[in-house]
Formats: sequence, C-alpha cells, structure tokens
Amino acid sequence: MKQFFLFIALFFPIVSFAGSNFDEGIKAFQDSNYVLAIEKFHASLAETPNDVASYYNLGLANSEAEQYGKAIWSFEKVLKLSPADADAKDRIQICYTKLNPGKIWEPRLNRFESILYGFSGMTWSVLAIVFSFVLAICTILFLRMKDLSYKRLFIALGFLSFCCMISALVIAYGASNYSEQTRFAVVTKESIPTYKESNKMTSATLKEGDQVEVLETEVNDKNFIQVSSQSGDTYMVKSTDVDFI
Repeated sequence: MKQFFLFIALFFPIVSFAGSNFDEGIKAFQDSNYVLAIEKFHASLAETPNDVASYYNLGLANSEAEQYGKAIWSFEKVLKLSPADADAKDRIQICYTKLNPGKIWEPRLNRFESILYGFSGMTWSVLAIVFSFVLAICTILFLRMKDLSYKRLFIALGFLSFCCMISALVIAYGASNYSEQTRFAVVTKESIPTYKESNKMTSATLKEGDQVEVLETEVNDKNFIQVSSQSGDTYMVKSTDVDFI
C-alpha cells in the first residue's frame, strides 16, 4: 500500500509545486498518521487548487482513516480533473463496496466519454481551429482545381474536416463543462435527512457515499439545495450535509 502511495506521489510531476504541506502529508501517511495527512493534503490544496496528486492522496488518506464518503469525494475530484484515471475509479469502487457490500458503483462517464474528456477543452478547441484551417484550404483548392477528380477529393476532405471541426467543438464544450461546473455532490456523513420543504422532512435518508445531482442552489431557504438522487427522486437537503464535486 505504501509503495503504491509513493509511486503515485512520484508519478505526478506537479507535486513539486504543492509545497511542504504535500511532503508533510506524505510523511504523515507513511507514519500512519492519517488525520495529520488529511490536514496536510487539504492545506496543500489550499495552496495549489485543482492539484490532482493532492486530491488522489487525500483520497488514500481518507480511505485508510475509514472515512469512505470523503474518500469517494476526493477520488471524484480526481475524475473531474482527469476523467480517464482508472486508479481513481478502482479506488471509488473499493470505498463504495465498503459502504454498500455487493453493490457496484456506476461512473457518470462511460469509457469512451472518459477518454474524450481526458483531453482538456482547450485541446479540443485547438483541434477545432486546425480542422477549420484544413476546411478553408480544401475549399480554396476545390475552387481552383479544374480536374473533376480533384474537386471530388477536396469535397470529401472538406466534408470530413467540417465533421471533425464540429465534433471537436462539441467535445470541447462538454469537456469544459464537465471540469468546471459543479453539478454533483457526495454525501460524506453517515446519513442525512431529506426534505420536501425547508421545514418538512421526508421519510427518506441518503447514506454516506451516495451521489446526488444538484438541480438548484437558489431555493427559498439559502441553507438548502434541491438535488436528485441516483434513484431519480427529488429532495431538498442542507448544503452543509454534502460535499460538492
């Protein structure tokens, strides 16, 4: 376990920017002082937000401390920043099984989407620009060529470039939204109550590790948010009872 942890720490070059808090977090983890490790990784994230390595190692520390809901949240943050991270998915499944024996965790993105969103929205935007240039060149050559066979070739290439450009733009928009928007949250407490109104509880409860989709953050009572559970039911919950991904 510790050897794997050290490998992860070395694998991400960005850790060199995380400062001494990250290093102290590693040392605390090696000493099995998971409470201190969690504190240090949180401090590291305060210094370098969106640091994948810090979130991953925070998840490991939470998992070892048997705070499985918070571990799932940490690994979900990894997937938000690095959707194709297979290790984070495996770790979530392990934590989810600890909380829900016999049940399988379902990722929000399928494998194909994970691969596509693994590249940043900026990368796909650049590709869209490249394909637009190719389309422009094909259009110019089509207009200049007199040979019918060449015209057909450039029509085909232009159509392919146009399709690729549109696809890249759509994926760029999706990847950007996925990494930047806060649309989901994880229950990190043992269980939380749900409400139909801010002063009217329901009989349903949400358990640690449950993921909810955030539907509305501006309800009548600012202490509450409207969410949709994995079963599709809609509730209001206290915003302090969940951790936003």
